[in-house]
Amino acid sequence: MANNEEIDCGTRQERREMRRTAKRSKMTHHGKSIALIYRQSVERRAGEKKSNR
Repeated sequence: MANNEEIDCGTRQERREMRRTAKRSKMTHHGKSIALIYRQSVERRAGEKKSNR
């Protein structure tokens, strides 16, 4: 019975790795959205500069 519980929840190292990958994927998604917003604002500014010339 103790063996089944270990398999269900995984070892301590496996849980730590799962949390780490979840945190990393969350951060990459967050970084991607920030990069997208930044790129759009840069493109918008570049468009404004061209129209001013």
